[in-house]
Amino acid sequence: MNVKLKTLFALLLTAVLAFGLAGCGADGDGSSNGGNNNPATRDTDQDNDGIPDDVDNCPANPNAMQEDQDGDGIGDVCDDDRDGDGEDNDTDNCPLIANPAQDDSDGDGIGDACDQNNDQDNDGIDDGVDNCPAIFNPEQGDVDGDGKGDVCDDDSDNDGVDDSSDNCVFTANNDQEDADTDGVGDVCDDDLDGDTVLNDDDNCLNLPNTDQSDIDMDTIGDVCDDDRDGDGVDNDTDNCFDTANTDQADVDNDGIGNVCDDDFGGGGDPTDTDGDSIPDVTDNCPLIANTDQADADGDGKGDVCDDDGFTCSATTTYQQLANTDYTANSGVLGVCLGCSVDDEGNAIDGNNATFAQINIGAALVYGGGFVAADAIDQSVDIADSVVGFVISDPTSQLLNLELLGNFTTIRFFNDGVEVDSATVGGGLLDLDLLGLGANSDQRFIAAPASSQPFDSIQLDYAGLVNVNKSFRVHDVCIGTP
Repeated sequence: MNVKLKTLFALLLTAVLAFGLAGCGADGDGSSNGGNNNPATRDTDQDNDGIPDDVDNCPANPNAMQEDQDGDGIGDVCDDDRDGDGEDNDTDNCPLIANPAQDDSDGDGIGDACDQNNDQDNDGIDDGVDNCPAIFNPEQGDVDGDGKGDVCDDDSDNDGVDDSSDNCVFTANNDQEDADTDGVGDVCDDDLDGDTVLNDDDNCLNLPNTDQSDIDMDTIGDVCDDDRDGDGVDNDTDNCFDTANTDQADVDNDGIGNVCDDDFGGGGDPTDTDGDSIPDVTDNCPLIANTDQADADGDGKGDVCDDDGFTCSATTTYQQLANTDYTANSGVLGVCLGCSVDDEGNAIDGNNATFAQINIGAALVYGGGFVAADAIDQSVDIADSVVGFVISDPTSQLLNLELLGNFTTIRFFNDGVEVDSATVGGGLLDLDLLGLGANSDQRFIAAPASSQPFDSIQLDYAGLVNVNKSFRVHDVCIGTP
């Protein structure tokens, strides 16, 4: 009888358990639909410390190291009770060591648990509560609130970048963005674009504009103002973008609004001496046809009549590398007999009329010379998009022979190491006899800037066979057209 009762009891227990399990879904709500709670996003990082909010123990405060002294899941930088003893940090007489009783036998304001009655750095702060016990810091500065004083914290702002290489030591910026490449991170840079005008006064924060020109006086500098003259028409479509003309009136339909057209109704001078359809009054080369009005150096003289060569200056598209920031360097390349480089410093002296000169007696097996501009401060990289050299060839009274010669190469260096190069000129054969055939005009040879960081540039002039040849370098220029 006992066996039958035991069997019956086992069957009843199995039935009850089966019924209970059938009514419980995987999500615990009586259904098996997986629940309706979506997981927290893994992409949001509101404090920009590199730790996604869903795993960050202080999502609103930068703390890339995720320190959590009491292991309560709340990071030290945002934990009101860092040691987890039930007493807030502000009133805890031992904020870094748990002491819920707050015992203080000698009544000195330092709890017994951390009162060492010792001050090894003599800054007036007991070692038990000193956030830098071995380094003098009576002010106890702790920017990131991690319990380590700034003077002994390798990462003062707790952004995951050591102070030794952090471009904003006391402001968290794990991305280290530095728009003007001046070594000061954007989040703590008083002059973001490096134009010598402080951010609070700069009318174009992210584009250099030392002159702060603002035609329409709208407090937005012209270089970053989509409507420079403030007439409601964007610069790209405005037929007079420097003079307000909301009506865009253009009587002669020449694409130039009446208010800035010298000849919209016959009142101006329509003379077009060179017949290129550009009136002399606006033609940048009125005596030589140049419909495209090309002016590569932006000096107001068209390329076809620019008699002072390619111009580099502070007011044009390209700027000279100055000897205040760079040192000139030069030398002989390969096998080159009777070769030399004269006056290398003239390449960066700011004077277009002077020049460094590479002299070649007889160059064999890729022989020649080079002129370079080396950065004095190698931590400052060149940020412009085009680099180049203003060059010319002097005429000679004798024979110049270039066979597989005349190859010019721009080389890019960073911290003294070559990182890239670009060949910008060359030819299989060039023959000058008694000065005939020499290209004595100044010209600009340039290359797109290397994609690698670089702080110095060099121009090589060399070839396989090159006899009795000279080559001049007037300027070293950089710019962003």
